[in-house]
Amino acid sequence: MSITNPAKRLHRASPWMHGPELAFAGTLLIAFAAMVAGTKMLPGDLVLPVVSTIFFVLACLVALVAMLRERACDQRRMTYWDVAGALTLFGICVASQVDADQMVRLVEGTHREQ
Repeated sequence: MSITNPAKRLHRASPWMHGPELAFAGTLLIAFAAMVAGTKMLPGDLVLPVVSTIFFVLACLVALVAMLRERACDQRRMTYWDVAGALTLFGICVASQVDADQMVRLVEGTHREQ
């Protein structure tokens, strides 16, 4: 005879249970909207560093939410820590695409006199 919990089948997930998924979708939407706006308004050398910085800032914000809402979660579900890690990975991947010459031009600036 198997032991089951019949109340578990009737349990409905509250809308707050989908917080990490919504945070992930929202932060990706913000980052890609910033990337599209950056390609229209910023010089080409600045787009990737700005998008990378946005990913890191969003990862920090989600990690802050994860620290504030630290609790035991179901292991099969996505957590805020997972979202923060994915955003950090995206930021690292975007930052790796910045060319070294491009970074030199950004750090040097165009208005320097010698």
